[in-house]
Amino acid sequence: MPNCKDGNSRKNYYAKAYVLPQLYENLFTINSALKKGTIFKDLYKPYHEK
Repeated sequence: MPNCKDGNSRKNYYAKAYVLPQLYENLFTINSALKKGTIFKDLYKPYHEK
């Protein structure tokens, strides 16, 4: 473990993610989801070139 400039050792911590449990609702059918790239209708944001 690396030492700090003052000689004390320091432990590094990684970031933590916290995701609330969510219900599986507002879903595409499996065939439609495979074409769109997501099963969740709320996440589907198609890209349209202008």
